[in-house]
Amino acid sequence: MIGERAKKYPEQLRQIYKKGHAIGNHTWDHPHLPELTDQQFNKNIQSTTAEIEKIIGFKPDLFRPPYGEIEDRQVAMLNKQGYRSIMWTADTKDWSGVYAEEIVSRVKQDTRPGVIVLQHNYHASGQFETVKALPQIIDELRAQGYEFVTVPTLLGN
Repeated sequence: MIGERAKKYPEQLRQIYKKGHAIGNHTWDHPHLPELTDQQFNKNIQSTTAEIEKIIGFKPDLFRPPYGEIEDRQVAMLNKQGYRSIMWTADTKDWSGVYAEEIVSRVKQDTRPGVIVLQHNYHASGQFETVKALPQIIDELRAQGYEFVTVPTLLGN
């Protein structure tokens, strides 16, 4: 969850949480982390966590770096603060305006036990077909025997 969006859409965050979805910190405003000072980095993370906790009463311990880019020292800072930095193993590139069929194809190509699929809930402009692709992805993978779980469940928590 991006902190700015949590603040702007608190009811949607509450709904997501109540439905049993895992909530993680994805920074306040989606910066390129390697460009931040340690102070800026910590403020970005802490303000997001505080906003999420204020809204749902739960402090997330998962963190996904924007663009998948983070410095080793930043990962170490996160670990010291009790966060687990999570990356993906399959990228749908849904943010780039690809059609649903391409999203489905990319997921199927990279599917294996334990896969973490990167998808987005927002796109600034152009077509955004993630929601259209999801039913097909879910149906096809369930038919192959896959089970969908949250990241904490996948990690054994």
